[in-house]
Amino acid sequence: MKAENVVETNIVKEEAAAKALIVMIRQSSEAGQLISETEILRRVADQQLLASPAADPEEEAGKILKKVMEESRDLNELIAQDGSRRYYSSQFMTETYAMILLRKQGDSLRFIAEIVRQNSEVYPRPVPLDIFTRPPFDLTRQEVLNNLERMAAEEEYRDIVPTTTSASRMFLYSTLYLESEHASMLAEWLDVGQLTNP
Repeated sequence: MKAENVVETNIVKEEAAAKALIVMIRQSSEAGQLISETEILRRVADQQLLASPAADPEEEAGKILKKVMEESRDLNELIAQDGSRRYYSSQFMTETYAMILLRKQGDSLRFIAEIVRQNSEVYPRPVPLDIFTRPPFDLTRQEVLNNLERMAAEEEYRDIVPTTTSASRMFLYSTLYLESEHASMLAEWLDVGQLTNP
């Protein structure tokens, strides 16, 4: 009977730990952030959410996290370039936004280039330079300008070039996907034309 009570108590604690993990991920997403696996495991340990002192608390917490991910449709996992894992809830964040946050954690030079190339190829449109100074990008204008200077000097990023509209707003595009004249025309439309021709 005593062993049954221990098992039952452990099941209840595991369910409570699973609920706490779900709340952690959703709250991070609601705050506009990804949460790393490392942070989740640290919080599990700090809040003593495991049923009993496990031989390997990280492994135990990892099992609960895996189960939570399989059972919760709104929770999603992203894998960073370094192989680390980040999590978000689609109740509060789109996949596109989450991917921007994930890319942002890496090299800002590559991050800017990927955003510019994606917009040039998929939509196709140039990207206003000042967009990188706003959320979720949150770079300073000087950081963006420094990255542009570095891009111009590195062969890998030579396709990322600026164009300036008649209103003096700078846009970036990739020459891999947009012709210079087309990119300039699109930038002018986005910055000036659509405002004067509703």
